[in-house]
Amino acid sequence: MDFQDLADAEVPLHVVAYDLIEGCEVSLSDGSAIDALAASAAIPGIFPPVTIGGRRLIDGGVVNNTPISHAVAFGAERIYVLPTHQHRSPRGFVPRGALDVATHGLGVLVDAKLRADITRYSSEADLIVLPAPNPEQVQPSDFEHSARLIGEAHHACRTLLAQEHADQTRNLRGIAARRHPAATN
Repeated sequence: MDFQDLADAEVPLHVVAYDLIEGCEVSLSDGSAIDALAASAAIPGIFPPVTIGGRRLIDGGVVNNTPISHAVAFGAERIYVLPTHQHRSPRGFVPRGALDVATHGLGVLVDAKLRADITRYSSEADLIVLPAPNPEQVQPSDFEHSARLIGEAHHACRTLLAQEHADQTRNLRGIAARRHPAATN
């Protein structure tokens, strides 16, 4: 990182965490970047809460895994949404064991919230939902496949964004042709 304070980021940066004491989401826009990122990554049961300004903060994903609402509140007009996973359980899938049941249940909740937010905020901002491929349904607790999954997601996102760019270029040419038909012949 080239900055110590969130306010010094080249592009405005807002990190979402959850305040355990107040029971609410917190958007951090200034102060120690390291502390803000540590708070945002403080997964309950794995990492301890981070205290910032008297607040005990944990991962904001506990209540809002894809904080589209915060981006809209900050005035974003185009939002690239990178889901943490693409939840697709095969028909007849039965989770085995407590961790599988908990992970599956959490995935269902996260997906429902994301779908609701996409529906709610799609009229307020251009939402581009990026792919999060995981065809083998690797569990979030399994880090053995991280490099491969990151590579596959990177490739899928670049492909989608290139297609979106091509579509926008085609649309702009069509608009120009309709406005200035003589210039395009």
